Amino acid sequence: MLFQTALVAGALVLLNFQARLLSFIASLGLERLSWTLDAAISIFAWITGGWLVSGFIHALVWPRLEKRLGYPPPKLLLNIITAVIILTITMAIFAFVLNAPISGLVAGSSVVAAVIGLAVTRMIADVFSGVALSVERSYMLGDWLEIEMRSRPGSFLVGQVVEVNWRATRLKTKADEIVVIPNSELARTKFINFSAPHRYYRAEVQVPLSHRVTPDRAKRILLAAVVSTAGVMIEPKPLIVLKRFETRGVVWSLLFWIADYSQDTQVTKAVQENVLNYLQVAGIELSYNRVDQRQVSPKEVEQGSSAAREVLLSRIDFFAILGDQALGRIAEAMQRHEFEAQEFIVTQGEAGSSLFVVEEGLVSVLVEDGNGDLRWVAHIPPGGFFGEMALLTGESRTASIRAETQVVCYEIDKEILLPIFQETPELLDKVGELMTARKAQLTKAKKGAVASTPEEQHEKHSLLQKMRHFFEIKIW
Repeated sequence: MLFQTALVAGALVLLNFQARLLSFIASLGLERLSWTLDAAISIFAWITGGWLVSGFIHALVWPRLEKRLGYPPPKLLLNIITAVIILTITMAIFAFVLNAPISGLVAGSSVVAAVIGLAVTRMIADVFSGVALSVERSYMLGDWLEIEMRSRPGSFLVGQVVEVNWRATRLKTKADEIVVIPNSELARTKFINFSAPHRYYRAEVQVPLSHRVTPDRAKRILLAAVVSTAGVMIEPKPLIVLKRFETRGVVWSLLFWIADYSQDTQVTKAVQENVLNYLQVAGIELSYNRVDQRQVSPKEVEQGSSAAREVLLSRIDFFAILGDQALGRIAEAMQRHEFEAQEFIVTQGEAGSSLFVVEEGLVSVLVEDGNGDLRWVAHIPPGGFFGEMALLTGESRTASIRAETQVVCYEIDKEILLPIFQETPELLDKVGELMTARKAQLTKAKKGAVASTPEEQHEKHSLLQKMRHFFEIKIW
């Protein structure tokens, strides 16, 4: 505002010396120039005064109003205030500088305004509708709107507000198309603001499952799929709700929150992919219209058949190399466990000699930092496993594992693998080679360099020696 203030100060100085300056010019016989200069000084004073008032509102009043309200006031309202100031200054110049009869000017302007008003009725309606929408804060720049299209009943337009001016509101669709909607039309149309009252947005995915899938199991699997998806907010917490019953099955509704509506498509697709993956690991198919007649034992429905457990193990490279016969023996002997959300399955540092395979739910890997606090490292989804070093070498647990949601997992103890490895020692060597290769890959990823062959051979030999000693296998 320094420039505006300097101009106003200059105008005041000119007004102070205006009489002397005009008297001097008149004494020179330049009466017409004297009148022109008198009008110019007065007009200059009025314009600079109005500019200073406008700058004062922009620089001081508007920021304080925004701070008091907690949100930016409508820009359209500021433009209208500026227009009123300009109109007032113009009327004052005509009345007090040019000595035009203000009553005639007002009457003339009223007639002109009436004629113009009839011609631009819709435009005037757009302006006032834009002011009303801005004052009510129905939407702001950056908000996502779903607008009912009056020309095509039942159709909706979704876009982000990129501009609000005197006449119209501009929306940018997800296809990068700009749609211009008159403010008056928008004021009469039903629309939903996905970005209010909060920026985050609740999305929904519906999943049809068979009637045979128990509610606890369905919630456990679906919740794990949602929680493990990148982009889904932790708070508010996701919800799994039974939506309705149908002839084909039970429809479950997955309700989750996304930080911004612009991420809706991307995150929703990721949730759907996770749901398919987790259901496949659990051996559950999406329900569809069909006629299916079979007898299913209660045990098979509740816990899954031995064949299903065998399929679960075969998807893990750690067990796939053992062969079908060994997989069948392990599937029959492994123990099924259920854990509640936030319950610890294993604790870092404790002794152990078993491996866990996650069938349903989601678990978190936690490691103690230098202060003894647990730090989250990763999630293990259905089909994943943990505790392989404890199972193969008897090493203590290197991390704590906690159930993030309700979890169903199978525990495979040393006593299950002991007779298999003793009968077929070469299987132990295959497992050792797999574990060595996996550790070498992790080393390469962390160091960004290729581990040397002697180091790999030494690592392999050391691990095999530990495994043979742990399973009491002697190589003569």
